[in-house]
Amino acid sequence: MTLSLDGAPDIREQACSCCGATFIVTDHFILMDGHTHAIAKTALHDHNGDHEAWIDVIFGQFGDDSAEGRVTFGCRVGPIAGATEPAATVVDAARPYPDSPVWGHKFSREEALQQDSLAQFWDVVDWLLSTDPTVHRHVYRTGLR
Repeated sequence: MTLSLDGAPDIREQACSCCGATFIVTDHFILMDGHTHAIAKTALHDHNGDHEAWIDVIFGQFGDDSAEGRVTFGCRVGPIAGATEPAATVVDAARPYPDSPVWGHKFSREEALQQDSLAQFWDVVDWLLSTDPTVHRHVYRTGLR
């Protein structure tokens, strides 16, 4: 399995609805072995010194506006008490975004943890964290090696 980007990620700034601070959003169109595989939206926040990445990944059929077969997983990557490295945990998917066919079915945390395709989601998250310089720098506070 080889993941790659279908073009450069879309990177933009937005204002946080909770605190008003500016944060970065990146949209990735991801290919697997050259074929459309997923869409990832990553929100990079800095709340009270905690550098967090909120990653939502959409899987399913693309190319039309139909939500048929589409599902979205979500996770938070960031500091946790007692750990020296950031950690990832499954969260309710695409929580801050309004429902639309783009997202398909947004899994709750409980639903996501029961899915056979959860490993596929973690593969995309790991790949983003290790290959996207914007996401990596934000989460790990350092550049890619």
